[in-house]
Amino acid sequence: MAPYSILLLSLLFLSLSPTFLIADSAYSGDEETVHLHFYIHFIENQTEVVVAKSDIRVPGSFYNFGSIVVVDNPLTEGINITSKPVGKVQGLFSVMDSLTVVWSANIVFTTGQYNGSSIAILGPDNITKPVREVSIVGGSGYFRRAQGHILLKTVSVDFDTGDAEAEVDVYVDTWRSK
Repeated sequence: MAPYSILLLSLLFLSLSPTFLIADSAYSGDEETVHLHFYIHFIENQTEVVVAKSDIRVPGSFYNFGSIVVVDNPLTEGINITSKPVGKVQGLFSVMDSLTVVWSANIVFTTGQYNGSSIAILGPDNITKPVREVSIVGGSGYFRRAQGHILLKTVSVDFDTGDAEAEVDVYVDTWRSK
């Protein structure tokens, strides 16, 4: 039985080794850290829609615990929604306790140098904190193989409508292929 196990482990190792070599050789270029700055606009019932919710209220929140909200929020260079567009945040967030949401979304660039590229974000965002950090877990186009983090700072909230704006600083590490 032992020789059979050793044979299987050897075959598994050999089958995976070329994959690692190819991946390493294709992206062994220079690492670059990019800092981006823009604003995200949350417009209730226009750029975000609750697609699932429970009956469990979260005190002080527009959403219930477990709500899943699909977003297509505009990103702009300035604080005003009418300032120059940068792209959109497309994806979803789920609502947890203590006003924490968990993001699973993409920052999709629709203009400028990064037009057509995206950054994938994933992780918790405690919206009661003045500055929050969410992980960058990947990307496409210019940001292929990206990693890093974004910092979110709430700029304004309209408690009557649920609309809000947040300042976003992106710190993303990319690797340029040879």
